[in-house]
Amino acid sequence: MAGRWSRASAGLSRAMSAALRRAPHVAFDMVGFAGAGAIAYGAWLIYVPAGFLVGGTLAMAISILVGRKLGAAAK
Repeated sequence: MAGRWSRASAGLSRAMSAALRRAPHVAFDMVGFAGAGAIAYGAWLIYVPAGFLVGGTLAMAISILVGRKLGAAAK
């Protein structure tokens, strides 16, 4: 019974260390998405159609950058 708990504890420890290694990358992406949203919202406050244009442009740019990032990670 004790061996089972130690294996579970070791697995949990590995999972937590993997999550903590990945956390800075996820936080960086979330800040980037929040910034893009703030830019689009600011443009929308000035002129409503400009908000949609800026938001769409930023969404396309983000999808291109994320696609390149995932493509580079796959190589």
